[in-house]
Amino acid sequence: ASRRLRVRSPRPAAMSDEEEEEATKEQKIVLPEYFTRKNELRQDLFEKLLVLAGEGVAKHKLQKDIAQHIKQALDKDVDFNELIGKGPWQVIVGRSYASAVTHEASHISFFDLPKFQETFLIYKSLAVQSV
Repeated sequence: ASRRLRVRSPRPAAMSDEEEEEATKEQKIVLPEYFTRKNELRQDLFEKLLVLAGEGVAKHKLQKDIAQHIKQALDKDVDFNELIGKGPWQVIVGRSYASAVTHEASHISFFDLPKFQETFLIYKSLAVQSV
């Protein structure tokens, strides 16, 4: 028989209304408006990716810098690197490009952020095998 474990977070010490409201604001993550062309990532990872993309376009003007910002964050984040021994993340940011890629199963996302007029193609490439 399986057992369910119910975990409750401890209640914080008494907070004023202002502190409680501020804590609630910090927990809410605002996702940028997006249009999904193709997504095979889990929903939680896709939402994290959207936040990273939004941060990237807010901090950087050049597309190569936006792509580098996202790639560095993906390479460091354990949630995005659960597949041990697999290839690195590839990030393409632009307005007009063509591509043909081979990627790990369930590790590709292709979406637009209309507000910034940018398209993102992000995928985990296959691991390199030595011959």
